Amino acid sequence: MKIGWASMGDLLPDPITGELMTQAERHRMLVDGAVAAEEAGFWCASLGEHHFCSYVISAPPVVLASMAERTSRIRLGTAVALGANNDPIRLAEDYATLDVLSGGRVELVIGRGNLYEHTYEAFGQDPTLSRPMYEERVSLLVQALREEQLDWSGEFRSPFRNFTTQPRPLQKTVPIWVGGGSSIDSVEYAARMGLPLMLPGVFGPPKYFVPLVERYREAWEEHGHPSQDCQVGTIAHTFMASSSQEAFSVSGPRFKVYMEFVRDLLRLSTPALGDMIRETDLRQMTERGPTVCGSREEVLDKMSTYRDTLGLDVYLLMCDLGGMPAPELIDTLSSFGSEILPEFV
Repeated sequence: MKIGWASMGDLLPDPITGELMTQAERHRMLVDGAVAAEEAGFWCASLGEHHFCSYVISAPPVVLASMAERTSRIRLGTAVALGANNDPIRLAEDYATLDVLSGGRVELVIGRGNLYEHTYEAFGQDPTLSRPMYEERVSLLVQALREEQLDWSGEFRSPFRNFTTQPRPLQKTVPIWVGGGSSIDSVEYAARMGLPLMLPGVFGPPKYFVPLVERYREAWEEHGHPSQDCQVGTIAHTFMASSSQEAFSVSGPRFKVYMEFVRDLLRLSTPALGDMIRETDLRQMTERGPTVCGSREEVLDKMSTYRDTLGLDVYLLMCDLGGMPAPELIDTLSSFGSEILPEFV
């Protein structure tokens, strides 16, 4: 199982120190984090795209390009890029440019972003059309990165007639993951398209996703795709310290601040999902399944359970949330590198 580091780039005050980074400091922290993640042996460094809120990463390819200039081996990814909101031709150009500059290290996860309807409103889009918009646009993105002289027409974008996006990516095939799996529609689409599946593991314990993963693998075979290309990943909040008590005492307050921020943002952005976040206590969330927190042994055990339950190929861990200071992130990534990553080689 390959292990990556993912960040959503939330900019929140640290409840332990009371300090709030500037936006410049937070972006610099992410770039420095990628350097530390590469040194620690992580497979990838991935950023989540959001807009118009205290998630401050609105331009992942720009930040990833900065990471590319400071690193040489680590994969550079999205967790996620917004497939329904962005123009797929623009995405193809941006990430092909990143692929060229990074030496062929791009790994894309494309999500629907349907949790935050304010993004659709701000971009002048209808959130009720998010599913067909997403599927059409991701399909065009896949084609634009793989084909030249593309002749395409669809419902949500003007035709793309006999053009070739430039530059062409360095990789023969840029990996594009479907960021989804909380609904059968996402699973069926990923399998039909022959794309790997990245589960939203932060929203539920592994057992919740088992039926969806089983259906994904069944549908993959039904569509006749090569079995070796069928991949499943997940993303999960993951915290570790020298003891369980220390892990909860340090990460607990930050997790609470972060989850309260997410809860309040959902209530403002998508009122229908206002009650989606009901638990903000780290210990409760760890005991109930979605979150990983504890000593080295406890973290290893739970990550292994994730892997075995879902047959995971990739695990993206989120650890820098709720105001974690930059030096602490560097130390945390280094600890994961020495204590956790060697166990999954």
